[in-house]
Amino acid sequence: MRTWFWTLLLLVAAVGLAVGLRYHSGNVALLLPPYRVELSASLAALILLVLFAALYAALRAISWTLDLPVRVRRWRARRALAQQQELLERGWINLLEGRYAKAESDMSGVAGQTDVPSRRVLANLSAARAAHAMQEFARRDTLLAQAREAAGSDTALKPAVAIVEADMLLDQQRPEEALALLSQLHESGPRHMHSLRLTLRAHRDLGHWAEVLKLARNLSKRNALHPAASNRMIATAAAELLRSASDAATRRAIWKDLKDDERILPEVALAGAAVFEADGDEMRTRRILEAALDAQLTPALLQAYARCTPEQIQPRLEKAEGWLREHPNDPDLLQSLGTLCLCGRLWGPAQRYLERSLSERDDSRTHALLASLYDRTDRAVEAVRHWRLATEGMIGVPVLKADDTVLFGAAASRPQFESEEAVAPDRAAGL
Repeated sequence: MRTWFWTLLLLVAAVGLAVGLRYHSGNVALLLPPYRVELSASLAALILLVLFAALYAALRAISWTLDLPVRVRRWRARRALAQQQELLERGWINLLEGRYAKAESDMSGVAGQTDVPSRRVLANLSAARAAHAMQEFARRDTLLAQAREAAGSDTALKPAVAIVEADMLLDQQRPEEALALLSQLHESGPRHMHSLRLTLRAHRDLGHWAEVLKLARNLSKRNALHPAASNRMIATAAAELLRSASDAATRRAIWKDLKDDERILPEVALAGAAVFEADGDEMRTRRILEAALDAQLTPALLQAYARCTPEQIQPRLEKAEGWLREHPNDPDLLQSLGTLCLCGRLWGPAQRYLERSLSERDDSRTHALLASLYDRTDRAVEAVRHWRLATEGMIGVPVLKADDTVLFGAAASRPQFESEEAVAPDRAAGL
């Protein structure tokens, strides 16, 4: 746009000058003693324009010549920048593709060539990543030290170096050092999501379950963790805190601190039920398991629910029968009902529930429960059969019919494609 404007302006000026000279004819006299030179006004104007253009061109040529070293330096800098950019891109592609040796070579080349601190830090960190992936930890530490030196006191680069180093230390199973780096980072600046996730990993690896629970809740609230991952972290931390509590008062305080949706997580419910059962609090144990089972029927929770004192059998049976109306074909629920009936000496219902469970799924535990039932009711033949089926299912022994034979040694490895009756006519014919 500017080029068009100046071109138009020059054209207008030229046309105006031509028109003015046409209607204002005259002469220009140059007195150069002893000479006198007379020129027409048009020719004088033309000579002045030519002289101006020549002077302008000469000055531009002198300026360009004097500026030539600067231009050369700028050209070299642009070429070096383009080469570094190409190396950086190629190094990242190699790093993402798993070509770690080439990636480290490319990134080290960028770090050695560039004078820009941010690019040097990025190149050194990328090379350290590649060395870490190749288990070259000494070389990785050297590259990290170079990145720290290049970062200096830059508030934007120092956290990047610390986070990358902490991540690699966690991969190397060195959570104490990683946690020290992250703690120092959090003291000097804001807590970013990724650094908090790394801190959560470090506390988990160190078994700091109170910190794991607090951080997992915080990250879950900020949608920084997938719900499944946050639930898994919260469940593990809460369960470990309950198991490691030294007295009943501490366990009650931990349980009170848990939210309702955390208490119904299967691992938390199992741990809570176990510790309160050990304290002799059967009512609280039952309420904990029932709340969790109302949310989700899991095999571990159902097996725990079926273990109880004789006083708890009847109320648990009634509750489990309510679940059965909603899930009539759940084999684990049927097995737990059979177990409760077996513990309550209700032989008929126990047999019906266990047989229904077997009709839905063949299970060694169910066979063992039926065998125990038949032992108690003096049905030895059926008891032996179910004990055999339970044992075969647990240790992987094949179930054989009465006329089956198990072959051992070389005979077991020979394929039997045809029966004796099928090959007898061929043998008789001499084939």
